[in-house]
Amino acid sequence: MGHPPAALLERQARRARGPSQRSPGGTMTTTSPLGTVDRATGSAHLERTLSASRETVWQALTDPVRLGAWLAPVERGTPADGEFVLRMNGAETATCTVTTWDPPDTFAMTWDYTGEGPSRLRFRLQDTAGGTLLVLDHDRLPVDPVQYGAGWHVHLDNLGAHLSGVDSTAGGCADPGFLVAYAALEDRYAAIATGAPADAR
Repeated sequence: MGHPPAALLERQARRARGPSQRSPGGTMTTTSPLGTVDRATGSAHLERTLSASRETVWQALTDPVRLGAWLAPVERGTPADGEFVLRMNGAETATCTVTTWDPPDTFAMTWDYTGEGPSRLRFRLQDTAGGTLLVLDHDRLPVDPVQYGAGWHVHLDNLGAHLSGVDSTAGGCADPGFLVAYAALEDRYAAIATGAPADAR
């Protein structure tokens, strides 16, 4: 997912200090449950309960316009075509090749981020009381999974906001709001990776 430069993170954090508010592309604070990351296996796992039907969540995961509202602009292709490219951060892209297309249950792909090499990403959707349980697994990561744990946490916060009717346009990992939220979560996911107790995260 790319690692935002420390200097850029600090500049954005300084700008954001003051009353908490939502910024385009990210939330400054999160009350969502943390996921898990495993450096030994190079994997990240997150779960999120969303107040929408599986069909609606599926559309948000696979429709290019809706992807651009919570994740990143789709530069070419579409998930339904089997391959698509997300513009994540400046010149950096994620080329996604669909490996499982089972609406509205499972959507899986290879994820090939600029400079990283391919990894595997899977979304699973399950009915739950009042909405949908989204289960995200990203494995075979060639970089520290802490980056992806924190990054996907922010993106899923944005997905929840999008499904709640927030009108926004996402810019991948380049949005100021994403950078601020990512910076607030990175240390917490690093603590998870080292096995720190929950009250220390």
